[in-house]
Formats: sequence, structure tokens, C-alpha cells
Amino acid sequence: MLTLLTTAARRWMEERRHRSQLRALLQKDDRLIEDAGLRRADIEEALNLPRWDRARDHAYRASARSLTLDGLR
Repeated sequence: MLTLLTTAARRWMEERRHRSQLRALLQKDDRLIEDAGLRRADIEEALNLPRWDRARDHAYRASARSLTLDGLR
């Protein structure tokens, strides 16, 4: 039981840190965001997810899909 609580606490702190980093990235220039392989809309969408969803993973997956689709156009 203690291991489960420890794991949950670690994931919660990690998610808070990731969301904080994504919010800080939103303050940057669009070119810098694109250089990181992301899009502003993907970051905003990820930050609007419920807390139990992993925002960072969502932002990167959405960006990868949109970049792949852009390459096909």
C-alpha cells in the first residue's frame, strides 16, 4: 500500500512539473516552440486535459501526428 501511495505521489509531482514546463513554454516565441517540435495549440490542448491525463505525452503525440500530416500535404 505504501508503494502504491509513493508511486502516485511521484507521478502527481512529475505531472505538476511537466504542466509547469508546458506553461512556461507557452510564454516563448512560436519559433522556439516549433523548434522544440511542438505547436502552441498542442500545448494548450494538453494543459486543458484532466489532471489524471499526462499532459506532456499528449502534447508530443499531437505534435507528431500533425507534423506527419503536414509532410503528406
